[in-house]
Amino acid sequence: MLRHPQFLKDLVTGTAGTIAVIHVSPEGLVLGSSPGVDEDEADHWAAVMAALLAVSSRGTEIIGSHTAEPGPWGHSVIEDRSGRTLILVGANDDSMLAVVCGRNAHLGDVAALLVELADSTVVVGAAA
Repeated sequence: MLRHPQFLKDLVTGTAGTIAVIHVSPEGLVLGSSPGVDEDEADHWAAVMAALLAVSSRGTEIIGSHTAEPGPWGHSVIEDRSGRTLILVGANDDSMLAVVCGRNAHLGDVAALLVELADSTVVVGAAA
């Protein structure tokens, strides 16, 4: 059964423009999602997130090789031509959060909130 932790519910209901959110372990296992994301969809998200993490992490290696300042992956943003967005953020415990935003979302606010949440003990505690 898919869990819907309160912090994920709050993110969707309390942040304008967010549609759905999911939390995935470093191993690619679904830890929870916002209501409305079924188990099959969550598993699909987890697979996509794992692939995006691999690509994004390799991208940071490329950036580091050209700047002499290697750094870990932080977050990725994918936008479709209609203005809808997927934001993927790494948490301190190596889990990942992803949120789907509609066209009306203020992406800077959503991304900042995700980064803050990913850095908090709320996510780390949820993954345990």
